[in-house]
Amino acid sequence: MPAQFLVCPPTAAAFPGSDARRQWDRLTETVACAGNVRFIEIESPLETPGLTFISRGALIVGNLAIVSSFRLPEYRREQGICRRALSNAGLATTYLCQTYFEGAADALFDRVRPLCYAGYGPRTERSATVQLADVVGCRVLPLLLVDERFVHLDSVLAPLSTGHVLVHMQAFSTHAQSMLRRAVDPRFLIDVEIDDALDLACNALEIGDALIFHRVSRKLRAQLNEIGYRVFCTELDAFVRAGGSAKSLMLRLDDGPVAVRVAS
Repeated sequence: MPAQFLVCPPTAAAFPGSDARRQWDRLTETVACAGNVRFIEIESPLETPGLTFISRGALIVGNLAIVSSFRLPEYRREQGICRRALSNAGLATTYLCQTYFEGAADALFDRVRPLCYAGYGPRTERSATVQLADVVGCRVLPLLLVDERFVHLDSVLAPLSTGHVLVHMQAFSTHAQSMLRRAVDPRFLIDVEIDDALDLACNALEIGDALIFHRVSRKLRAQLNEIGYRVFCTELDAFVRAGGSAKSLMLRLDDGPVAVRVAS
């Protein structure tokens, strides 16, 4: 059964003077070559240029989509579009109450542990992580982001299906770093150094045994090859400059904690 992704191609209005559409087309070709996938494509109206970074639009928990509530006013028009698209895809939809929350950009399910990593600070509020604990059906680990260069959790942390977790530790508060080291055996934590972090290596997209990046260092590539991954790189600088990479451009529709994914 193919992995399903909600996607929104970039427009010239959203990325003026760049070759974003060419890069986006090449990314979708690479993803399709890497594994069995199906894309559900939506269009971005002129007033919602940020919709291309679709992963921040919702968090998928089995057959339920928790639609985002954006802190920045310029992104709030995206909420209704995302909700309609997810409903059309057959998902029930809901919102968190009276809080800011940016979906799968700030909430990531561990792929082998019954755990949800929830980043808060620049875009998502701490209160959203508390509400998530009542909805997602697994332990929620709230992690404070403290480096202004990284506004979303998925820019500095990536849980992998092998049980490993890519993480740029310096982006988190000291307490969050301690919680991560307690939650994940240190042997499964892969430290992402600052150069890779700034290239958004933690925003890689995982398809089976493939990981798709904009760019990755030889050291990190070798670490990933050693644990069994095929590594693909495709030019995404038009998006990296705007704060997102491969994962940010696709919202996986068959997501959720381990128990939910196994049951479905």
